[in-house]
Amino acid sequence: MNEKSGGTNLMAKHRRGRSTTSSAPAANAAVDLLPLSLPDVYLLTAVSDGREAVAGLTVVINHEGFTVVTPHQTIAAVITWPELTVLRTAGRTKGPAGEDAVLLEASGAARAHRFVVPTADPVALEATIAEITGITPSESPRRSRRGR
Repeated sequence: MNEKSGGTNLMAKHRRGRSTTSSAPAANAAVDLLPLSLPDVYLLTAVSDGREAVAGLTVVINHEGFTVVTPHQTIAAVITWPELTVLRTAGRTKGPAGEDAVLLEASGAARAHRFVVPTADPVALEATIAEITGITPSESPRRSRRGR
C-alpha cells in the first residue's frame, strides 16, 4: 500500500472523503465516511506513559484499515480491519498548543496506540469514529491537561 495524504495541511480539522471500493469495515453503513484522513496527529509514546508525543503524523482510516503516515509520507504502521481489535475515541484533551483534541485509540493483537487528534469540532470527530466503528464515544469524564 502506498497511500499518501493530500498535500493540504488542515490543522485542527479532520477531512472525510468518499470511496467507491466495495471492501468495507465492520459497519457497511459507514462506507461513505471513508477514507477519513486526520492530519497533524500526535502519537503518545508508551515509554513515556503518554507524557511525550511524536508530532506531525497523519492517520488514515480507510477500507483496508488504520494507517499511520509520517511527515515524510512514508507508512509507519498499518493495522488491517481483521487485525484491528480496538478503534475508538477515549475522551477529550488539549493538544500541545492548547487546542481542542480527541484521544483516539487503535489496537491490534501485538500493539496498542494512543493518539491526540487536534480538531475544531470534537463532537463531530467522535461521532464520525463512532459511525465508522459502531462504537459510541467513551462515557468516561473528559480529560484535562496533565499536571493538575
